[in-house]
Amino acid sequence: MDSESSLVEIPRSAGRDLSRSRLIVDLDALSNNMGWIRSRLLGNVEILPVVKADAYGHGMLPVAETLVELGVPALGVMGLEEGIRLRNAEIQTDIIIMGGVLPSELEECLVCGLTPVVHNRELLEEAIALSKKMGVHVHLKIDVGMGRLGFLPDDIPWICDKLENVPSVHIEGVMTHFPEGENASETNRQIDLFGSMVDELWGRGAIRAEPFVIHLANSAAFLSGTYTVDEKDRPWKKHARYWIRPGILLYGISVDPAPLPGLKPVMEAQARLISLKTLPEGSRISYGGTRSLSRKSRVGVLGMGYADGLPRELSNWGWASRSGQKFPFLGKVCMDMVMVDVTDANIPLSLGDWMTLLGNGEDASMSAWQIAGHIRSIPYEIVCRMGNRSPRFYSRKASSTGNSR
Repeated sequence: MDSESSLVEIPRSAGRDLSRSRLIVDLDALSNNMGWIRSRLLGNVEILPVVKADAYGHGMLPVAETLVELGVPALGVMGLEEGIRLRNAEIQTDIIIMGGVLPSELEECLVCGLTPVVHNRELLEEAIALSKKMGVHVHLKIDVGMGRLGFLPDDIPWICDKLENVPSVHIEGVMTHFPEGENASETNRQIDLFGSMVDELWGRGAIRAEPFVIHLANSAAFLSGTYTVDEKDRPWKKHARYWIRPGILLYGISVDPAPLPGLKPVMEAQARLISLKTLPEGSRISYGGTRSLSRKSRVGVLGMGYADGLPRELSNWGWASRSGQKFPFLGKVCMDMVMVDVTDANIPLSLGDWMTLLGNGEDASMSAWQIAGHIRSIPYEIVCRMGNRSPRFYSRKASSTGNSR
């Protein structure tokens, strides 16, 4: 990360950093990762970055501002609250509400200039009703095997019938979501199903927008190369353009444990050293006394615990790092603190020093994949858990972007 002076935050206190833990979000790494993805796209495909869940724990507003500067066509969020938050922050690009809205929320969504994803009959019925007094611009979601949101193949004739004489409902995009994006053969089968459903929507006039956008692929499907439809005989092939929807890749984390050269993790989690003391051999550490010292030891206490997103499952297994040296966790992770063994430190340590608890995995720090592997989870969950209480600081060489929470 850059020097302390390059970190920018709008603090919650009176201008002082009173935090015991913090996240450092490297916006230059985010820009790097966008370039990495763009350099691997085939054809005229654009990126719809996913910034839902507070940008996977990285802070939605600064991340969105950076992505807009990079010229993305739209941003993807999950719900109406996230979309309104972006609009209130004067984010002007298109915003796609990927999880859709309730029928009762649709008018507010449209008035706010947000684009909802319509994924069920009740929502389409409401869109048709609203179209009598306003233009309705939506994306349509198709379910090709996820079993979650979206219209099934048997719904397509009903959609076409409903929209036959409703020109003021504009389907500007059609999307799906793959349950096994890393499985190219299964995903290609689902793409063929998707293509046949778009054929019917286009052939019967349900899609009128030209061009309309198709977006299919998350990070895994993008990496497997399955993000367009075989257009050889498609009647709409000259009228469609494509987006991909990367999430975890944007934030510098691969979809599997194997690292991808050139990607840069965007988030680092650090905690302050708030106590240092020497304990005798045999001393028991933390709740339940699950760790007894096998020697006289120098024990440090770091100001980060499970309330800050540090998984309790890392008790007696995880470590902190500083200057390339590991400091093992001692005992159970507490709500607000974790103890580390600094007996063998070959660097000077002082109260107030910062240690890294989540980093890039290359400087002796724990990576998101290492943490996820130990707790039987995925790195998506790890980064989303961070930032409950820890303020975020934003590192950027080109210009300063700051926002807390």
